[in-house]
Amino acid sequence: MKSWRRSRPFWSGLLIVLAGAELLSVPFTLDALSVAILFGTVGATYLIALVMMIAGVLVWLQPGQRVFLGLVAVLLSMASFVYSNLGGFLIGMSLGLLGGTLAVAWTPVSRPASRLDSLSLRDLPGAARQLVSSETLGRVGHWSRRGPASSRISASREPADPTAEPQRSPQ
Repeated sequence: MKSWRRSRPFWSGLLIVLAGAELLSVPFTLDALSVAILFGTVGATYLIALVMMIAGVLVWLQPGQRVFLGLVAVLLSMASFVYSNLGGFLIGMSLGLLGGTLAVAWTPVSRPASRLDSLSLRDLPGAARQLVSSETLGRVGHWSRRGPASSRISASREPADPTAEPQRSPQ
């Protein structure tokens, strides 16, 4: 669940769905509220709330459309101020505005594939082999430049005779 949540604008979708649910809950409590409500706009309230909830779910399911869906959520939140009891008493409107702007601002995180914290359990053995082989090759290459090369050169020379005169090159 954690990797799914991080691969899409989860919190913005959640806020948009909560905004729609809050806008939808206000008309259902009409009998309990003693507030003067325009009954002609109740149908618009249902429509705004349902479209906002659908937009929130679509933000989760299609993160590539997050900018369009975030703008739809922002516009519907502003329309809910007029059509839905001051935007669900400013709570639904605030949640919708915040969720919509988060959806527009969200960008996917691109991590390099070689980082160990972004690997799954299936990739771990291959990454460990690659890490060990790259470190081993680095040490072997370093060792082969100094160690075996110098030992081969010294082994191919014959021991110097201390009594022999040094050879001079012709000039």
